[in-house]
Amino acid sequence: MPGGNAPIEGHEAAPRWRHQGGGIGDPTAGPVAAGLWLFSAFLGMVAELAVPAGPGTSHLSTVVVGGVSIVGGTAIWFVPWGRWPRRALLCLVPLAFAFIGLNLRVANGNAYLYAITFLIVFVWIGLAQPSGTGLAFTPLLIVAYVVPVLGLDFRQSALGLASALYVVPCCVLVGEAVAWGMTLLRRSESALEESRERYMASFEEAPIGIALCSVDGTLLGVNRSYAAIFGAVPDEMKGRRVLDLTHPDDREATQAHLDALLAGDVDRCTLEKRYWPPGGREVWVSVSASCARDRAGRPLYLIAQVEDITERRALREQLAHEAVHDQLTGLPNRVMFMDRLERSLLDFSRGGRPVALMFLDLDRFKLINDGLGHDAGDRLLQRVGERLQDGLRTGDLLARFGGDEFTVLCQVDNSEEALRIARRLKAAMDPPLVGPDGEQFVDVSIGIALARSGTTDASTLLRQADVAMYRAKERVSEHIAVYSAGDQLLTVNSLQMSNDLHHALERLEFEMHYQPFVDLHTLTLVGLEALIRWRHPVRGMLLPGDFIPAAEDSGLIVPIGRWVIREACRQAAKWARERELVHQDGHRLNVAVNVSAKQLADPLFQPSLSEALEESGFGSDQLWLEVTEGIILHDPDAAAAAMRELRNLGVHIAIDDFGTGYSSLSYLKRLPVEILKIDRSFIDQLDQDPDDRAIVRAIMALGDSLGLAVIAEGVERSSQAAELSSLGCNVAQGFLYGRPLPPSSIGECPTDDLTGWLAGVHLTPV
Repeated sequence: MPGGNAPIEGHEAAPRWRHQGGGIGDPTAGPVAAGLWLFSAFLGMVAELAVPAGPGTSHLSTVVVGGVSIVGGTAIWFVPWGRWPRRALLCLVPLAFAFIGLNLRVANGNAYLYAITFLIVFVWIGLAQPSGTGLAFTPLLIVAYVVPVLGLDFRQSALGLASALYVVPCCVLVGEAVAWGMTLLRRSESALEESRERYMASFEEAPIGIALCSVDGTLLGVNRSYAAIFGAVPDEMKGRRVLDLTHPDDREATQAHLDALLAGDVDRCTLEKRYWPPGGREVWVSVSASCARDRAGRPLYLIAQVEDITERRALREQLAHEAVHDQLTGLPNRVMFMDRLERSLLDFSRGGRPVALMFLDLDRFKLINDGLGHDAGDRLLQRVGERLQDGLRTGDLLARFGGDEFTVLCQVDNSEEALRIARRLKAAMDPPLVGPDGEQFVDVSIGIALARSGTTDASTLLRQADVAMYRAKERVSEHIAVYSAGDQLLTVNSLQMSNDLHHALERLEFEMHYQPFVDLHTLTLVGLEALIRWRHPVRGMLLPGDFIPAAEDSGLIVPIGRWVIREACRQAAKWARERELVHQDGHRLNVAVNVSAKQLADPLFQPSLSEALEESGFGSDQLWLEVTEGIILHDPDAAAAAMRELRNLGVHIAIDDFGTGYSSLSYLKRLPVEILKIDRSFIDQLDQDPDDRAIVRAIMALGDSLGLAVIAEGVERSSQAAELSSLGCNVAQGFLYGRPLPPSSIGECPTDDLTGWLAGVHLTPV
């Protein structure tokens, strides 16, 4: 809990020695010199007064000389020594010696006091000057010591000269020893001061907050980084309590950490908490604190390092949120949903409420993506997420699972409650979604899976809901389905079917059957429709309705479709070479092949078709390609472009199952279509239902007006054929004229008259 600009309380600033030797340039030299003057003068006065005055002297003279020294020493105290050069002291030393000599005279030649005074002077030099200065003053010392004693009587002079042999070296050695000691002392003080200044600089300039805190939680000192957290300066923080600065929700945890630290339970504590600056926003900080103790282990104060982690924590929380939420819709994502699902199933296994999982898929979402663009699709998904959320109860979890798929997790008592929630979600999607891209009506298919006793596997429950969702898509009315055990069997069968289809392509288990088109008036052969069959090694002969949907879902319809076209062209060319099958009107045999939407969208479809025609030698003008009306309505522009490319190859285009598209017929005039095949649903009751008769009549009129040929499929009774003929339909197809047969059952044309051949292949009415 960090420090200020001033020294920390209890730590006064130490003197700042900046030189290595001392002297006049040293700010402390003046006080030291003045002190020595005063001390030596006072000592001389005391000594002279203590010794009986000799002849010709008096105590008064000694007091006068000492008093002058005291006045001089006092004056020296006020001299600005820091501004004087070092050599100025050299001028004072001879003056000092002169005073010493005068003192000798006044003291009536007391040699003992005289020697002691010289020793004091050299101690003074050692204290104030670097090493070697006392040695340099040795000649002056000798002169100053010897000359005054020469004026005394012979005995005293002899004693003074003899004592010089001891006093002079003694004064120099003592002075040099003092100078050496002072040098060491000043160097130590300088090192201590520099260390303290480095510590204070580190404390003040530290990029993270540092604080000293008393054991009762009061701030003793803080640095600028700590004060900046609160928008204050260090001095303003002193005396404030740490708990008062802490967010109320974090005070209890903070106090618990401080108590553990003071009690010695931990050596260091680290925690993340919030500060609450007065009138400001809360600040998240990371605090690392330790306790300073005395030798007995008693806590003295706390030291803390505090770092502002508000931005880092916000980024961490953002990343954590994004890890479990969908960035587009803001809803929980797959990771969070699966975690909640697993926990809910665990609670259920321990006796909690049953769990329902709903899998939602947007119907025809790809049309919006392709028609309006992915940006519009993204905006739609956002609005769908909001609409679905509004349709849920509090506590239900909605997640975006991926793409246009959403999942819902809720607790229900039974399947009826789950169905009510699903219907509420369906009702929420009934109103159009209004946005910058206009109005869009979006419907959803919902599959529901209920956790039952023993169901604790989240992936299994999710798979069941997914299976139910695909079954819901097949329901025209409600598009809601609850998973049942039979659904899994259908899924397994579908997966097995997909695997078998891969092997069927490798093993060439497919074969082609052909069903004739007949001229209703002459009962002559017009063409053959190539229909694929699968001779399954286990299930026997399978019709297209048994496996084509699986081929569509698995993507195998494209390679299967290529094989169909190649095989149909090869067989038709073979028939043409073996026997020129020519109609009475001179037209050659035509072959029709069904084409799926995925085939039409395949960029390799046209090249593969050209290759099949070229390899077989079959004429392109004898090949009919049948496409359903639904393919055209899915994307009319793309379908028109693909059909025009096919027409450029010379093949003919027919619309299969015509009349079931429930859409505008304006696309017909934009497409290179030549034939309309009336769907069998309109032929089934043609001879009994006036409405069907009216529809067929309308289609015939449409074909006549646009110049399109019309073929009726699904003709099974002669009464149907009679009605078609009366309505102007010329060509028909159906069991009345023959079932689809393999090439080996059709045989060869025996005569140029096709009537016999038609009878041989069961084309005559039965």
